[in-house]
Amino acid sequence: MKISCEKATELCTRSQYGEASWWQTLKLKLHLFYCKTCSKFSAKNSKFTSLCEHANMQVISENEKEAMKERLKKQL
Repeated sequence: MKISCEKATELCTRSQYGEASWWQTLKLKLHLFYCKTCSKFSAKNSKFTSLCEHANMQVISENEKEAMKERLKKQL
């Protein structure tokens, strides 16, 4: 049931986005209990995720990206 630190970082990210199963989350929590390095990573990753959610970031569409590229080409 022991997992590697590499697998733990992957599970940490999946867990924070709700993509991990309960079994994966349990294995992650057990790993975080004894691995302080991964525990610190998990705390920082949680903080980063929280900041991103509260930043009110918006994504532009592909059409808007192309329009911006064309305007930049015209300016150069």
